[in-house]
Amino acid sequence: MRRTWTFLFLPILSVLFCAWLWAHEGSQHILGTVTAVLPDQVVVQTLDNKTVTIMTTAQTRYRMIKEASTREALKVGHRVVAEITKDAAGLTASELRFSAAPAKPGSPGSQGPR
Repeated sequence: MRRTWTFLFLPILSVLFCAWLWAHEGSQHILGTVTAVLPDQVVVQTLDNKTVTIMTTAQTRYRMIKEASTREALKVGHRVVAEITKDAAGLTASELRFSAAPAKPGSPGSQGPR
């Protein structure tokens, strides 16, 4: 009986895993806190305290929690997850997901004292 379950679910799990990998092909994620919002880029302090500049385009999507949002809603201090692609021009965001509340002082990636 156990062998039957293995043979039934192993192919299903393999297909789901491959689909997940394919969906994220060519993109990376950057997590951190927004330190600057400029006309064509966003500067993020990552969880390991590195500063990363991410280019934005007219095609960049903005999401606050699970709702569609706008660039104007993105503020300094917001926690962000950026889905980016890396090319010759640098890092370009295809989507920026951010929280409504700024990071708590002292948390990783925040601007507060440690």
